[in-house]
Amino acid sequence: MDFTELRRHPRVIVDFFADWGWGPECEHYDKITSLSLGGCFLATKRELSSGQEIYLKLTGQTSGMINLRGTVRYQLRLMEGMPPTGAGIEFIGVSSESERKLQAVVEDYP
Repeated sequence: MDFTELRRHPRVIVDFFADWGWGPECEHYDKITSLSLGGCFLATKRELSSGQEIYLKLTGQTSGMINLRGTVRYQLRLMEGMPPTGAGIEFIGVSSESERKLQAVVEDYP
């Protein structure tokens, strides 16, 4: 089954780090490997639960700091019993300013 058809927003492959955490202070720092206006894939070995809310701070080269909240949709593991390799995050409550900045980041990647 091809899940790309189910996406509301096209995703781009990216390679940058973001601050994130369970509160607005964003105490963790991990890599974002794909991004869209609707969400991202956060490459992290930390345990996250589906439905859990997190905060993210992204910095685009031209757009500057973007503060976001997201909901964990899934956690990816390569094999059962192994540490996770990351989590799919859906952005929630995105302001029009943050959406504009996200669009600029997405457009910066081929």
